[in-house]
Amino acid sequence: MSYADVFNELRQDRAEVLKDLHYRVMRLHREADVALARISSRAAKVARESEEIPCLVRWTPGPELTIYHSADAPCGRVRDRQNFRRLSEKAAKDASPHRWLERCSACSWSQAAMIYGKEKLGQE
Repeated sequence: MSYADVFNELRQDRAEVLKDLHYRVMRLHREADVALARISSRAAKVARESEEIPCLVRWTPGPELTIYHSADAPCGRVRDRQNFRRLSEKAAKDASPHRWLERCSACSWSQAAMIYGKEKLGQE
Protein backbone atom coordinates (compact mmCIF):
# COMPACT_ATOMS: atom_id res chain seq x y z
CA MET A 1 0.00 0.00 0.00
CA SER A 2 1.40 3.40 -0.96
CA TYR A 3 1.60 6.49 1.22
CA ALA A 4 -1.09 8.11 -0.93
CA ASP A 5 -3.43 5.17 -0.31
CA VAL A 6 -2.78 5.32 3.45
CA PHE A 7 -3.49 9.06 3.57
CA ASN A 8 -6.66 8.62 1.49
CA GLU A 9 -7.84 5.99 3.94
CA LEU A 10 -7.00 8.24 6.90
CA ARG A 11 -8.87 11.16 5.26
CA GLN A 12 -11.93 8.95 4.79
CA ASP A 13 -11.72 7.76 8.42
CA ARG A 14 -11.43 11.38 9.59
CA ALA A 15 -14.40 12.43 7.41
CA GLU A 16 -16.52 9.59 8.82
CA VAL A 17 -15.66 10.54 12.41
CA LEU A 18 -16.57 14.17 11.75
CA LYS A 19 -19.78 13.16 9.96
CA ASP A 20 -20.74 10.90 12.88
CA LEU A 21 -19.98 13.71 15.33
CA HIS A 22 -22.14 16.11 13.32
CA TYR A 23 -25.10 13.70 13.33
CA ARG A 24 -24.73 13.05 17.07
CA VAL A 25 -24.59 16.76 17.86
CA MET A 26 -27.64 17.44 15.65
CA ARG A 27 -29.57 14.63 17.38
CA LEU A 28 -28.64 16.04 20.80
CA HIS A 29 -29.79 19.52 19.70
CA ARG A 30 -33.15 18.11 18.56
CA GLU A 31 -33.58 16.19 21.82
CA ALA A 32 -32.70 19.29 23.85
CA ASP A 33 -35.13 21.43 21.80
CA VAL A 34 -37.95 18.95 22.45
CA ALA A 35 -37.16 18.82 26.19
CA LEU A 36 -36.93 22.62 26.45
CA ALA A 37 -40.21 23.04 24.56
CA ARG A 38 -41.89 20.69 27.05
CA ILE A 39 -40.51 22.72 29.95
CA SER A 40 -41.67 25.99 28.37
CA SER A 41 -45.11 24.49 27.79
CA ARG A 42 -45.36 23.40 31.42
CA ALA A 43 -44.20 26.84 32.56
CA ALA A 44 -46.93 28.46 30.44
CA LYS A 45 -49.50 26.09 31.96
CA VAL A 46 -48.37 27.00 35.48
CA ALA A 47 -48.48 30.69 34.55
CA ARG A 48 -52.01 30.33 33.11
CA GLU A 49 -53.18 28.79 36.37
CA SER A 50 -51.56 31.45 38.54
CA GLU A 51 -52.79 34.95 39.16
CA GLU A 52 -49.36 36.47 38.73
CA ILE A 53 -49.40 37.20 34.99
CA PRO A 54 -48.76 40.93 34.51
CA CYS A 55 -51.76 42.92 33.43
CA LEU A 56 -52.60 46.51 32.63
CA VAL A 57 -55.27 48.28 34.66
CA ARG A 58 -56.54 51.68 33.55
CA TRP A 59 -55.87 54.28 36.20
CA THR A 60 -56.88 57.46 34.37
CA PRO A 61 -60.41 58.86 34.76
CA GLY A 62 -63.02 57.29 32.55
CA PRO A 63 -65.83 54.76 32.62
CA GLU A 64 -66.13 52.33 35.50
CA LEU A 65 -63.34 49.79 35.31
CA THR A 66 -64.53 46.27 34.52
CA ILE A 67 -61.70 44.67 32.54
CA TYR A 68 -57.93 44.55 32.56
CA HIS A 69 -55.57 43.82 29.69
CA SER A 70 -52.53 41.62 29.21
CA ALA A 71 -49.30 43.55 29.82
CA ASP A 72 -47.24 41.32 27.52
CA ALA A 73 -49.75 40.53 24.76
CA PRO A 74 -52.35 43.33 24.83
CA CYS A 75 -55.12 43.87 22.33
CA GLY A 76 -55.49 46.98 20.19
CA ARG A 77 -57.52 48.77 22.86
CA VAL A 78 -54.31 49.47 24.77
CA ARG A 79 -52.97 52.45 22.87
CA ASP A 80 -51.15 54.52 25.46
CA ARG A 81 -49.54 52.48 28.23
CA GLN A 82 -49.21 55.64 30.33
CA ASN A 83 -52.94 55.35 31.01
CA PHE A 84 -52.43 51.94 32.63
CA ARG A 85 -50.72 50.54 35.68
CA ARG A 86 -48.79 47.29 35.36
CA LEU A 87 -49.82 44.88 38.13
CA SER A 88 -50.16 41.16 38.65
CA GLU A 89 -53.70 39.89 38.14
CA LYS A 90 -53.99 39.20 41.86
CA ALA A 91 -52.83 42.71 42.76
CA ALA A 92 -55.28 44.20 40.25
CA LYS A 93 -58.18 42.29 41.77
CA ASP A 94 -57.07 43.09 45.32
CA ALA A 95 -56.75 46.80 44.48
CA SER A 96 -60.35 46.92 43.26
CA PRO A 97 -62.35 44.84 45.76
CA HIS A 98 -65.53 46.87 45.18
CA ARG A 99 -65.49 46.18 41.43
CA TRP A 100 -65.65 42.98 39.44
CA LEU A 101 -62.58 42.84 37.20
CA GLU A 102 -62.14 40.29 34.45
CA ARG A 103 -59.69 39.60 31.66
CA CYS A 104 -60.13 41.35 28.34
CA SER A 105 -61.32 38.73 25.88
CA ALA A 106 -59.42 40.36 22.98
CA CYS A 107 -55.96 40.11 24.60
CA SER A 108 -53.79 37.09 23.87
CA TRP A 109 -53.66 35.52 27.33
CA SER A 110 -52.14 32.24 26.12
CA GLN A 111 -49.25 34.16 24.58
CA ALA A 112 -48.95 36.24 27.75
CA ALA A 113 -48.73 33.02 29.80
CA MET A 114 -45.93 31.75 27.56
CA ILE A 115 -44.04 35.04 27.88
CA TYR A 116 -44.49 35.11 31.66
CA GLY A 117 -43.47 31.45 31.97
CA LYS A 118 -40.30 32.03 29.97
CA GLU A 119 -39.54 35.12 32.02
CA LYS A 120 -39.88 33.15 35.25
CA LEU A 121 -37.58 30.45 33.83
CA GLY A 122 -34.99 33.12 33.06
CA GLN A 123 -35.37 32.86 29.29
CA GLU A 124 -36.44 36.42 28.67
